[in-house]
Amino acid sequence: MITLESGDSEQLLIARPNCSASWRENRLLIMALGCWSFLVALFFIALGLWPVAPFLGLEVLAVACGLYTACRKLEQRHVLHIQPDTLVLEKGCHCPRFSWRLPRASAFVSVEVQPHAWDPLKIFLCNRSEHIAIGNFLSSDESRQLLQQLRAQGLAVRNYSPAARSTL
Repeated sequence: MITLESGDSEQLLIARPNCSASWRENRLLIMALGCWSFLVALFFIALGLWPVAPFLGLEVLAVACGLYTACRKLEQRHVLHIQPDTLVLEKGCHCPRFSWRLPRASAFVSVEVQPHAWDPLKIFLCNRSEHIAIGNFLSSDESRQLLQQLRAQGLAVRNYSPAARSTL
């Protein structure tokens, strides 16, 4: 998902992955699954099959770990501060974990066009010494929208394909 926020002296371009359910909704799902597993465990214990009960708890724990990992991965953000003379790219989950500051005069956007139309574009923010991926978690349509927003902000865009890159 791409959002553009305008300020007095800077534009803020935010890229984040689509999220089907929040952590709160996933916790409700885990609690419902836990209650159901508890009832099933009680049924097996009543039948005298008590060794089955711990495995039902492990099943709920495994689902909870998987949902937590997925939600954590979907919290990442790429925030691009577009200022008149500099570009600041920040990456992280809840706070900026990595940050790059590039002079706008030497910065450009490099786009790697994929062989299949349904594959998302690989977009990089570059200058003479750095090559930083932006929005590598976006879908095909969203990556094209990001590229359109970067062009609208006046950044130079250079395209190339993987086949051309391998011959260089």
